[in-house]
Amino acid sequence: MEDEFRREARRQYLRYFSVWFIIVGTLLLVFLTAKGVNVAVNHLRENAGSAERTNMEAPAERVYDYADVLTAQEEESLRAQIAQAERRLRMDIVIVTIDQSVEGWEAMEEYGYRSEYWEDNMEDLADDFWDENKYGYDQSFEGDGALLLHNWYPGQNGEHISTSGRAEWELGDRELDEILYEVDRYYEKDPYKAYSEYVEALEYWLEAGSGNRGSFPFSWGVVLFVPLVAALIYALANLGQSKAKNTVTATTYVAGGKPQMNSQQDNFIRKSVSTRHIERSSGSSQHSGGGHSGGGGHHHSSSGASHGGRSHRH
Repeated sequence: MEDEFRREARRQYLRYFSVWFIIVGTLLLVFLTAKGVNVAVNHLRENAGSAERTNMEAPAERVYDYADVLTAQEEESLRAQIAQAERRLRMDIVIVTIDQSVEGWEAMEEYGYRSEYWEDNMEDLADDFWDENKYGYDQSFEGDGALLLHNWYPGQNGEHISTSGRAEWELGDRELDEILYEVDRYYEKDPYKAYSEYVEALEYWLEAGSGNRGSFPFSWGVVLFVPLVAALIYALANLGQSKAKNTVTATTYVAGGKPQMNSQQDNFIRKSVSTRHIERSSGSSQHSGGGHSGGGGHHHSSSGASHGGRSHRH
């Protein structure tokens, strides 16, 4: 009789949870497939990372501190950090600081800007600096890379990122905002730290977009854990209903239909499950520097080159 009960229990179990087994199996297959693709992509990326730059027209300089907010040692340190990041990303990374008015009619007349607005002129200055110096890892004019322009002029402090080539298409508004937030957090107390964090954040988000940090925005364990918890909830919710529909009773397999009442005790094994959500630290999702965001999108510079970009003004 116990064997019959067990067989019937297995049949009921498989009937109620077959859909969840299929879901879990499908998610596991998707994860393993994506993982395999990531390994292949990373292998190709690592091999391609050793490729030499093909643009020989751009200058070797990467740090232009016209606002004079960095020491000579800090500039050298940034150049070394940028050189390492460029070899890894195969993109040009440029930092430019200025200290001049970029809004209003007077600035338009003095500097020949096309607009009286801060965002428009910051965008133009960043794009034109890139184009005129022919930056781009793989080619000049529209090659791969990004330029950070930071204006320190009183009352007009803020930054603009100009992206080109692969960086333009891999970095959207969300990613560019996250990168600029890193500058916002440190620029007042430590400009060097702000620009160093800019390079690290740029590297982080470009690698994330290329798949080096996985195809899922969460741990692979969540892929398996969530369906299993849902299956457990489903089982508990339908426990009473399944008992009511159970066609196998205590007298089904007893001769004469007269069971012998033996003392028995049901033992339940309880399992407690705890979850932990891991977030990226340091509050990168909040703008700590005040001001507002804007500008950017896909556009063309005065020279006709395609650029992306984003601005933060303090």
